[in-house]
Amino acid sequence: MHIDVNSAFLSWSALKLLKEGSSIDLRNEIAVVSGEEVKRHGIVVAASIPAKKIGIKSPMNLADARRIYKDVIVTHQDREFYRECSKNMMRLIKYLFPTYEQFSIDECFVDYTEMRKLYGPEVKFAHKLKDEIYKRFGFTVNVGIGNNKLLAKMASDFEKPNKVHTLYSYEIKEKMHSLPVRDLFMAGKAACAKLESLGIKTIGDLANYDENKLVAILKSQGKMLHEYANGIDDSPVENKYDERKGIGFSKTLEDDIEDKTILYSELSNFSKKISQELKKRGMYARTIVVTLRYTSFKTYNHQIKLDNNTNLEEEIFKNAKLAFNKLWNLEPVRLVGLRVTDMSNNNDIQLSLFDENHKVITDKELDNIIDNINKEFGSGTVFKGYNNMKKEKIEK
Repeated sequence: MHIDVNSAFLSWSALKLLKEGSSIDLRNEIAVVSGEEVKRHGIVVAASIPAKKIGIKSPMNLADARRIYKDVIVTHQDREFYRECSKNMMRLIKYLFPTYEQFSIDECFVDYTEMRKLYGPEVKFAHKLKDEIYKRFGFTVNVGIGNNKLLAKMASDFEKPNKVHTLYSYEIKEKMHSLPVRDLFMAGKAACAKLESLGIKTIGDLANYDENKLVAILKSQGKMLHEYANGIDDSPVENKYDERKGIGFSKTLEDDIEDKTILYSELSNFSKKISQELKKRGMYARTIVVTLRYTSFKTYNHQIKLDNNTNLEEEIFKNAKLAFNKLWNLEPVRLVGLRVTDMSNNNDIQLSLFDENHKVITDKELDNIIDNINKEFGSGTVFKGYNNMKKEKIEK
C-alpha cells in the first residue's frame, strides 16, 4: 500500500487555521500555500483541489496564480505544524504495520502481505485506514494498492481526494498504459521531452518501445523508466524503525540546479562534514541516504546499505553519488541532502575473497594520518587528491 496525504501542505494549513477558529476551510476554496524562503516567497508551494481545477498549481509564481484568479486565498507555510501532522500519521502507521517505509513527509509505503491474515482483504482495510486517519487527524489521504511499490504509488495518484485505488499487475494495461508518459513515476520533464521526440506519448508506448534504444538515449534512466512502464519494481519496503539516529546535512539551493557537477560538489561537502563528525564521535555508519527535493516540492530519498561500516569521506561520497544517480530524474533540484544512519562504534569488516578490504584499511590509515596533521598544523594543511579523470570521462 502507498498512503499519500491529499494536497498535504494545503490540507495541513487548512487544519491549522480551523483549529485557530477560522470559519473557512481552505480545502474547499481556491487557495494556495506560498513558500517562505526569502528568494522563493512568491512561489506556490501547494494548491487546493478547486485551485488545481482552474489551472493553479505548484511551482507557479503567485502573480501568475492571481492572473488566473485574482481573489485566490494565500497562506504561508508552517513547517513545525506540518512535521507534527506527519508524525501523528506515521506513528499510527508504525503501530499498525511492522514493515513500513516513510517516503516523504506526507507519504509512506507499507507491506500488507502478512498483515492480510490479521486485517483481512486489502481493499476493505484500506477504506478503514483512510477513514481512521481522517477521524483522528482531520485530513484525508489516498491509498494505492499494488503488487509492488511502484504500482501502489501509481494507484494512489489516481482520482483524488479521499480515495482507495488498486493497480494490480493484471490491471496495468487497462489502468496505466493509456496514461500520458508524464504521469509515470520518476518521468521528469527533461526525460519526457526526449521520449515524446521519439513518438512516445503514453506509458503504453514506453512499455512497448525497444529498451536498448532507450538505454542508448537515456542511459540507466531509460532502463528504469522502461521497467516502470511495464510495472516492474523489485525494491522492498524497507523497515527503518531500528536505525540509530544519524548524522546529516541538507541545503536549499539559491537557484534550481540541474547541473550534476554542482550537485556532486554539495554531496562532496556533506561527505566531508559527516566523515569529520563520525570520527569525532568515534562512530561508523552502515547506511547512506540521499535526499532530493524537486521544484514540485516533492521530496524523495534513496538509501544504500554498505557491506561494511565506514567513517571515510571517500567511501561516503562514492556511495552518495550512487544513491543520487538512482534517485535523480534529471529535473532541477531545489534541495539536496545527505545523511548516514545505522551507526555503531565498531568497524567490523566482512572479509571476502572477492572484495578489496585491504584498500578500506589503507584508506582508514591514510585518513587518520591526514586528520592528525590537520589537527596539529591547521585544517586544510593536507588533503587528498583524487585521480578520477578517466572515470569522470566514462560517466559523461
